[in-house]
Amino acid sequence: MMGESFHFKLRGAIYEVIPEEENTYTIFKMGAEYLQILKNSNHKWMRIDYKTDLPVVEENDEVEDIGAVIDQHFLK
Repeated sequence: MMGESFHFKLRGAIYEVIPEEENTYTIFKMGAEYLQILKNSNHKWMRIDYKTDLPVVEENDEVEDIGAVIDQHFLK
């Protein structure tokens, strides 16, 4: 689901979400590239490790919160 980038505010920081391919998103935080996340087949949001390009299985509240905003944005 490719779409236009969008901005939002979370916990006092400004984020930009840039949709990539295959449920992957590049996230900028306060104007700097911050992380990449993806939504897996179980609908779980995960961070992608920049060195290995593999999903990182971990509990990450910030990634989950960003993912929830992405879900809300594209369900409009």
